[in-house]
Parts: sequence; C-alpha cells; structure tokens
Amino acid sequence: MTVTGRAHVAARERLLDPTGDSDLAVDTTLSPRLRSVRGLTVGLLENAKPNASVLLSAVARELRRAHGVQASVMYTKSYFGTPAEESLIQRILHNCDFAVAGIGD
Repeated sequence: MTVTGRAHVAARERLLDPTGDSDLAVDTTLSPRLRSVRGLTVGLLENAKPNASVLLSAVARELRRAHGVQASVMYTKSYFGTPAEESLIQRILHNCDFAVAGIGD
C-alpha cells in the first residue's frame, strides 16, 4: 500500500494527551473486548455539549434493541474541556459493566 507515492510502513504510534496537564506517562492499555453485552449495564459519558446526550440516548436504545443491554446510566462531565473527574470515573467503574463516551455540538 502506498501513501502519497511512498511505501506505507507500520510503526508504533505515540499517544499524546491533548489536555497538556501532565508529562506523566499514562497507562493506555485497552480493556479486553467483551464477548457479549447482553444483560449488562452500559455507562454513557457525555461531555456536556449540546446533543451529546441525544446521541448517547440513541446509542443506548440501539444497544438495548440489537444487543440485549439490560440498562444504561447517563453520566455528564462537569466541563467539556477537561478530563472526566476521578470521582465520576469511579462511579462508572462501580456501577457499569462497560462505558461509551460521546461528544456533541
């Protein structure tokens, strides 16, 4: 495969934190993929921008309809321009089996 006439070479990408809050390394290990979401509770994290909750509500309906998700819980960040607060992350971890984050505008 070529990109702009050059051979494409796979390389390890470096994940940058767009918040610029810290130079500390962050664990970017992904969680294992769930085999099924049937019967589970999804946490929906919206960024407090217009239409984020509308989008995530539609995602929740589709997850229930097509994939058997049992329940959904909507969470809202305090401000769209900052990372989710640790207390909010902990609430999601303790009350939900998996999470979906959405943005709006």
